[in-house]
Amino acid sequence: MKLTLITLFNILVLFTCPLRAQKFDPVNGGFETRERKIQAQTNPRLQRKNLEEWMEVNLGYAPAGGLIQHNGGYSYTWLQGYPVVWKGPNEGQRIIKSNATKDIEPLKPYAASKCVCIFNHEVSNKEYLDFITDVFLEKMRMLNPKLTFIDKKGNFTDSFLQSLVKHFLKPGVAVPKMKTGSTLGSVLIQQVKDSITQKENLLHELLDLAKITFDGTRVFPDVTGWNSNFTWSSGNGPSTWSSGNDPMALYYLCHPSYGDYPICNLSQSQAMAYCQWLSAQLSALSGKEIVVSLPTETEWIQAASYEREDSKSYYKPSINPYWRNAKGVYIANHVVYKTPEQLTQYKDWLMRKNKLEGDSTNADWDSISRADPVAYYLDYMSDGGFYSTPVFSYWPNDAGCYNIFGNVAEMTSTTEGEMMVVKGGSFMDVGDVLFPGSRALVYSGESMPMVGFRPVVKMR
Repeated sequence: MKLTLITLFNILVLFTCPLRAQKFDPVNGGFETRERKIQAQTNPRLQRKNLEEWMEVNLGYAPAGGLIQHNGGYSYTWLQGYPVVWKGPNEGQRIIKSNATKDIEPLKPYAASKCVCIFNHEVSNKEYLDFITDVFLEKMRMLNPKLTFIDKKGNFTDSFLQSLVKHFLKPGVAVPKMKTGSTLGSVLIQQVKDSITQKENLLHELLDLAKITFDGTRVFPDVTGWNSNFTWSSGNGPSTWSSGNDPMALYYLCHPSYGDYPICNLSQSQAMAYCQWLSAQLSALSGKEIVVSLPTETEWIQAASYEREDSKSYYKPSINPYWRNAKGVYIANHVVYKTPEQLTQYKDWLMRKNKLEGDSTNADWDSISRADPVAYYLDYMSDGGFYSTPVFSYWPNDAGCYNIFGNVAEMTSTTEGEMMVVKGGSFMDVGDVLFPGSRALVYSGESMPMVGFRPVVKMR
């Protein structure tokens, strides 16, 4: 690939001046309807001509000198798929119906000392698959330096596919017949027959994915999180995902339908490996040392809290605790509380269900709400997403960042012992925790469908 160098002057300008402002409509909000060039974000090495152009497309911007403040929030952790209060008077309880005190002290407003250039979107499956593809190709080069990877039509060669299954197939699995594809995802998603079991499998089920590593770090997500992290039993929520043959676990990473969805089920070390790889790609593209990393908690707060002086942003929790715009449309992917009408419908449904099952005693709605608060209070669909949504859903905040609240919670480099701090809340969190100051604690080695990441970009 021919690399285009940009001058030091251009880079300095890039890091000291705002990027072109994203169009933002605080009234209409909701899912984005105007045309966007999503393809510009899919392959950072090949789609852009130089670093400046890549950054303008991919980064949000929270400038130095901007006033930063937040209104406190919750400190909570994840326990078997539940957000649970981590400290304070309600320690150990689920965050539901404001049952926890906001135990994080609000920040006193302060002027940011440095600008933060942060991804304007959560890293997508497409982008992460580009990383996996590069790791695959490098492994193949080491095994056979003369191997041709791509044919004249842009598809992977038969020799590459044969080498892939020869070196990375699980022991005891016969070499399957494979079709070529233009992307690694299209290759992995194809169904092949395991001749040992005579069962149709997706190719990545037959590969020994633990062998695919970057500097010793496994690069494939642990997709079993789609099953292990959803244990709710309500019938109104994610219990429908808890299946041994979960299609989300099989298809979410590789299927093109999910290409623009946020990558998830990664450990902190896997997200850091991606950042290390992207640092090398952008440095080669520019001729300068570009550092991509997970943000610190403070950097994330700066990007999430930044507001222009003339802004009427609905993304400020202090003026919009319900995460709706003026038209009542939800502007973030999170769990919402049922309306009084929905509660009435749920009560009626539960009464009919109990009668059919021969139990007409459960008419004490207060005790029902205490026994199963998840089913009683929460509505998963009204906000527009049952689980994660594409990374450019809804509308950006004033820093140009889409889904910085909700969708998937985002890793930071800030840790407390073995726990990492994740920010922003997820599609499994109620709006009460969508504060810039709120923080969730997750074991740094744990991977979850509710957690992704959004890197920051710096020049040394």
